[in-house]
Amino acid sequence: MPYLNIFKRLSIPFIFLGIFLSSNPKSSEVRASTKLNPANEKDLDLYRSMGITYICTTSAKGTDLDFEKSLVVAANLFSTVIQQKHGGYIKEGKKKELKVNPKVLQNNVAFQLVGGAISYCPNNVPETMKKEFNNQYNKLKESNKK
Repeated sequence: MPYLNIFKRLSIPFIFLGIFLSSNPKSSEVRASTKLNPANEKDLDLYRSMGITYICTTSAKGTDLDFEKSLVVAANLFSTVIQQKHGGYIKEGKKKELKVNPKVLQNNVAFQLVGGAISYCPNNVPETMKKEFNNQYNKLKESNKK
């Protein structure tokens, strides 16, 4: 009988030791994918459409946000998604991946969003923004001809 009592007392620590040693904390970790895919044309179209929709909705008459504030929020969100979800990479064409500078991306996105807003909700875009956009657009067209 005393041997049974001693066996019970010694077996409990060994059982816990066995459980402790067999448990692997790494096996219970959630493993997120570390491979970031560059944003392709389909991704960019989606983010652009979401930004334009946000700008048109929030800058409509009777809302609290004006066009400029809506543009800043939409452009920041667009570029943040590119930086975080895609590692700052954009896929041009079929194979070329391009790492974009966040400031350049921000400016390009803002330009694209203004152009989209002019197409979809022209009454929400201030006249000064329309004129500035048209000036920049014409300069781009001229530089691409050269």
